[in-house]
Amino acid sequence: VIRIGFLAPLKGARRAEGEAIVSAARLALTDASRNPLPDGRRLELVIGDESGPSWGSIADEIIRLVVDQEVVAIVTSASGAVAHLSEQVGNRIGVPVLTLASDDTTTEINLPWIFRLAPSDALQAQIIAEDIYRRRGLRRVMLVTEENHDGRVGGQQFQEAARQFTTTKPTPLVIDPQHPDVDSLGAAISTESPQAIVLWTQPQVTRALVKQVRADGIRVPLYLSQDAGQQGFEDSLRSSSLAPTGNREGPEIWTVASGETKSVLRKSFELQYQQSVGKLPGPVAAEAYDAVRIIEQALRQAGPNRARVRDQLAGMQNLPAASGTISFDAAGSNRATAQLVRLP
Repeated sequence: VIRIGFLAPLKGARRAEGEAIVSAARLALTDASRNPLPDGRRLELVIGDESGPSWGSIADEIIRLVVDQEVVAIVTSASGAVAHLSEQVGNRIGVPVLTLASDDTTTEINLPWIFRLAPSDALQAQIIAEDIYRRRGLRRVMLVTEENHDGRVGGQQFQEAARQFTTTKPTPLVIDPQHPDVDSLGAAISTESPQAIVLWTQPQVTRALVKQVRADGIRVPLYLSQDAGQQGFEDSLRSSSLAPTGNREGPEIWTVASGETKSVLRKSFELQYQQSVGKLPGPVAAEAYDAVRIIEQALRQAGPNRARVRDQLAGMQNLPAASGTISFDAAGSNRATAQLVRLP
């Protein structure tokens, strides 16, 4: 048995996100089993819970996966904080880490054991800012972030992207993720009258904020980071080139997805996921599926050796996948393209 570790939130506010990406990972394992590994080996997924109350408990889960379960590689969720902790362990012990986090800083110091599949915060911010400021010509923008690592990093990247298009700074609103005051968003919108709202928040906070915006009858377009839009808005993803611009109740809601959402591989994955789970997957679920499949592919070439698996991952170029064409640069960042997609 060759084990792949997978860190996901299994309890608490982000449980739905964890269930979605674990379902995608298990689907990848099922697909991989149709072509058995050499020498009678088989793959097994070992799930670690990252929803503990402190970094100490998350670190314990990582050590359990690496030392007790002897996993050949680890896949982490979209949490930038968990990705950073995993890469520290991976770099010290020598375990490949594939993260679904969009945090640019996970790969900026060029550690050899970390690989990031998701489009970076910088790329997402650039795509969103270009649509708001250049294509639509809007200027009054509200930027909603959280008082945590991912909120600060994503918010900073959007502010930097906005400066390329306008001298008018986005109006900031910082939310406490532990006690989100959704009424404060409504009050701020009434005061500032923004023409667009950008949410760089966790999925459960995003759902509450969007619900409030809809209840208030606000019709300005909403832009969600990929993490913000990954759970609860994933049904009926539409390519930005095909999405209608009117005739819908409520605000337009957009997020960023890597790759080509109309590709054969993406559609095949969406169909399998929908048949298994009962609803369409979000962009992060597609990346979770691909993470397991590319580890499987590396194992076929390298065998159950962590260092050789790392080398195989580092050399992957132009690999067609559900989330787009995967190519890792020298720092471990996926160079796949990304685009806006409209959510229902």
